[in-house]
Amino acid sequence: MAEKQMEHNTECTSQGHNKHLCFLMYEGYHFDHPSEYKEMVQDAQFRCQNCGRTAHRSDQLCMPIAL
Repeated sequence: MAEKQMEHNTECTSQGHNKHLCFLMYEGYHFDHPSEYKEMVQDAQFRCQNCGRTAHRSDQLCMPIAL
């Protein structure tokens, strides 16, 4: 079964949005670069208030909140 592709946060105005997890997942980054993706989410310290994804650094999310 194919994984459902979630839309990325099109309302994010950050210049670095193309480095946020929602955008990277939308582009298939987790399939193309699994070890780099794992580093981004391992030992998560923040959760995105928009999509719920978790990441190690706050700059990897659109609307981060500390866990």
